[in-house]
Order: sequence, then structure tokens, then C-alpha cells
Amino acid sequence: MLKPYDMSGVIITGPKSLQEKVIKELYNLKVLHIVDHSKGDLADIGAPLESASRLSEILVKIRAIISALGIKKEEIKFELKNDLLEIESATRKLNLELNQNLEELRKIEESISKNESARKDIEVLRNFDVPFEYFTAYKSLIYFIGSIKGNALSLKEELSKSTRKFLLFDSETKKRNYIVLFIDAKSREKALDVLQKNNFLAINFVNSGNLKGTAADNFKKIEGELGKLQKKKKDIKRRIENLGITCKNFLIAADAFLSEQLEKAEAPLKFAATETSFLIKGWVPYQDLHKSIDILNKATRNKIFVHFEPAKKQDKVPVKLNNPKIAKPFEFFLDLYSIPTYREIDPTFFVFITFPIFFGIMLGDIGYGLISLIFFWILKRRMPKVGNLLNVLVIASFVSIVFGFIFAEFFGFEIYHPAVSREHEMFMLMYIAIAIGIVHVNLGLIIGFLNEWKSHGLVHAIYAKASWITLEIGFALLVLSSLDKILIAPWVGATFLGASILMLIKSEGFRGIIEIPTIFANIVSYIRLAAIGLTSVILALIINGAATEFFHKGSFYFLAGVLVLTIGHIINILIAWLGSFLHSLRLHYVEFFSKFFYGGAKKYHPFGIKDE
Repeated sequence: MLKPYDMSGVIITGPKSLQEKVIKELYNLKVLHIVDHSKGDLADIGAPLESASRLSEILVKIRAIISALGIKKEEIKFELKNDLLEIESATRKLNLELNQNLEELRKIEESISKNESARKDIEVLRNFDVPFEYFTAYKSLIYFIGSIKGNALSLKEELSKSTRKFLLFDSETKKRNYIVLFIDAKSREKALDVLQKNNFLAINFVNSGNLKGTAADNFKKIEGELGKLQKKKKDIKRRIENLGITCKNFLIAADAFLSEQLEKAEAPLKFAATETSFLIKGWVPYQDLHKSIDILNKATRNKIFVHFEPAKKQDKVPVKLNNPKIAKPFEFFLDLYSIPTYREIDPTFFVFITFPIFFGIMLGDIGYGLISLIFFWILKRRMPKVGNLLNVLVIASFVSIVFGFIFAEFFGFEIYHPAVSREHEMFMLMYIAIAIGIVHVNLGLIIGFLNEWKSHGLVHAIYAKASWITLEIGFALLVLSSLDKILIAPWVGATFLGASILMLIKSEGFRGIIEIPTIFANIVSYIRLAAIGLTSVILALIINGAATEFFHKGSFYFLAGVLVLTIGHIINILIAWLGSFLHSLRLHYVEFFSKFFYGGAKKYHPFGIKDE
């Protein structure tokens, strides 16, 4: 429970002819954590199996089809014939059908885009009875199409002053007036001056240059064409959707099968190899070792060699944490922070005990605890991927209810005389918090002492960790004797203090002296257990008080009171959740872990097990 599973270092070597069979057995056993081989003088890195390239190619196509069809990977029951030829053939046909549909869809979407652009162009000319054939190049005539801010009548008057050889069409809207002007080419400059005075903005019909007839007629044709295209687009999308529904199970199963086969085929890239042999290095939990060796020997008819030995002190051993089922969700905090090394004490069980207690003290309300418990339980059922975190919060919520009964609080109301009142016994709660801090910090120091003893010997452990406990004892004796609380002379406490300082200098040099205040700062930091809880209580009391004022007024104000209670307590519980979680986490990561935890190990990940 406090230490990880025992691991054995393993070396497997044999002829290349048996490599694939060994890989298959190791994949099925799911116990070997492979250590990647680095290229050296004696042996090169192995080459993937011949099937790797083909498997990779088919898998890429499968995943491209899954992505194109928008299929979400999920647990399915589907019997797939593990025949690579059949999978490849089915994938090729499926890919061809999908590509044909996608190409057809692409062409239709291009046509829709062109038609929509053309419709946008000619919409301006819908009210002009001018055929598109008129908009062509002339020798003696030019034309302008666009909008003006001024009045078309005044524009016509200004143009009349320079020439009578023009024809003006206009269509008025709320924002601007649209015009079509045909004018004598000789009057081009004068026409431009007049148009500029009227804030003329030209319109270019880049998408409707080949149209014939009036804009109104063409608009109807384009609308009809767009309707047909949209229908075709809908039909193709339905075909693609049906294709996804029909082939979903095959694609998910094929993806899983090919992923497994590719993992096996690429496994030799982690091995050492010569022209005729292979060598695999890794780690196996001791409990699985002998059974695994027997299976490998049986599969290869004793034609491979397996060497194993216990982990040495200098070995970088992957860690498989060993915790009871109820404490296992709390490994989440180690995954988030760092995995303990093979020879360190695993703090998961201690976190399992203390994290819910800290959370419960801070939240500490029957009503808030019940809401938390129900909410996190429902969330756990709907979000299994974060199940460990939610299991932690479910346990912490239950403990919050327990502390709610101790504090006699229900949504901020004291429902009976409590064992400890957070509202009225603030200093008592603060002393309890500091006492918890003393216990928790010293628990960390004791774990640190055991870690140091195991790694560097008893003397080093005494200097490195027992010195801090001695410092605390000396300080406590000095303060209590000075206040006449105990019948011990002050020099006894001073002696303990002096001894601890010498031990710290021996262990950490003068840096140890500088760090002396940190131990007391760490302990005082546990006051947050009382402070966060008190903040939540005060907010709850303010909310309840405000709602009560509305209730006393009656009628419409009663609804306002209900609203204040509902919204107020929702906000308060969200703040309480966040504060309780983050500060509980901080007390573990900063105040507790800093006393003993090094971490930095790799997590045990056996060949054949997929990443979660």
C-alpha cells in the first residue's frame, strides 16, 4: 500500500525468426514495460516488421474515412474478421465510394457558390429592365453601373448641361440609389466628375458576364438552379451520413485491430538487434514474472533466453502504484504532480485520508455537502473519463456532510447546538486548524525520515529530517516553559533548539538556517482550513439574512427572497467548491509533499496496454 509493486528487470534475447512470435506473446501478456534501446557499438536499433508499412497505410486511410464521416470512437461489439486482405479490400471500396461522393459534393458546392455570387451581383439590377446584352463594349458609348447618394433627378439635370446623348435608369432604396447610365464616350470625363460629386460607387459584375436577358429573368433562373443544387447537396450528404452509419462498427473495429497490429509491427524499433538476433530490455512486476517466462518459453519451445534480476539502487524503475480500491482514485493527484520513485513511500493513502478531511472542514455544511454529493455522482456517470477526480469529490462531499453535522450547519443555518460553532468559535477552529497543521507537517517529516533512512542511511535521515522535528520540540518547550505552562526550565528548550540548528547546518549548510522560518510558516498556513470555511459561513448568513428580509414583506417579495436564496447559495457553493479543492490541494503539494517527496519516476506502462 505504501510502496509500489516489486519490479524485476528482464532481458529477453533470441533469434530473429522468433521475434514476431515473442512480440505477439508479450502483447497478449500485457506485463512488460519495454525500455527503449539506444543505438550503441554492440547492437543497432531493430527494424519494424515487414507488415508495418502496409498496416500504417491502411490505418491512415481508415482514420481519414472516420474523420471525413465524423464518426466518434466508442466501445462497440462487432465481430471483425482479422484478415488483412479483407480489411484492405473493404477499406479501398469504402474510400472510393466516399471520395466519389465528396468530389460530387465539392463540385455542387462550387456551383452553389458561383450561383450565389451571380445572384448577389444581379440582385442590384432586378428592377432595371435592361438586358445583359447591352452591357458590352461600344466605340462611341460607355456605361456606368453603381450607386449614388444623391437624387437621380438632380444627376440627370447635371448631365444634361454637358450632353443630351445619355440614358439613365435608376432604382431607389433606403440607403442608396442604384443607377445604370449609358452616355456618349466623348462626355466620359464630365460624367465621371458629376458621378463623383454624387458619391458614385461602381459595381463590377464578375460572376454574371455571360448572362443574357434581363436581371429579373436571370434571377428567377438562378433561384431555381440553386434550389436544385441544394437538393442534390442534401441527397449527397444523406448518402455520406448513411455510409457512416452502415460502416461505423467496421471502421472502429478495423481501427482498433490495425492499431494493435501496427504497435506489434513497430515494437522492434525499441529493441536492440543484430543481423540474426534481437534483445528486449524491460521491467515486469515480480508477481507476474515466472508465469510470463513460462508462457514465453512454451510459445518458443525454449529457444529464447530470459534473464531477470531485482532492481538495483541506481536503476530507473517504472512505478506501478499499489493502493486499495477505495484509495486508487487519489492517484489522480500523483499523476497531476509527479510519480514517486521506486524506493519512495507512496503518499496516495495519506492523501486519501487527509484530502477529504481538509475539503470537508472547509465546506462543512450538510446542505452544501448533499448537493455536492448528488452533483458529482451524476457527473461521474456522465463523464467516465474524469472518473477518478469525481470519485475523489464524491468522497470529499460525503466527509463534508459529516463535518456539517459536527458544525450543525444546513445552508448556513445552525440547526442545533454544535460541537464546534464556526460562526461563534472562530478562535477554537483556528487552534484546531493549527493542530492539524502540526500533525500533517510532522507526518510529512516522518515519511521523509523513512525515505532518507532507506536511501542514505539512518545518520543522514536524522540530520535531514529529525532535525526539523527537534527544532519544533525545542521551540514548543521554550515557549511553554517561558509562559509557565510546563515545569521545565527554559534552557531545556534552548538546548533542543541549539541541537536542531547544528543538525541543520550539518545536513544543509547555512541554507538550513535560512529555511527555519518556513516550517512555522507551513504550519500557520493551515489556518486557511478555518478561514475558507468561515468565509463560506459568513456569505451563507448574508444570503439568508437578505432573503429573510424579503420574506417578512410578503406577497411579491416572497418570490424575490426565493430568488436571492437560490442564486446566492449557488454562487456560494461554487466559490466554496473552488476554494476547498484548491486550498486542500495546496496544503498537500506545498506544505506536506515538500517535507519528503522527490518524485520524477516513469509510470509503469506495459506493452499491449493502450494509453487511457
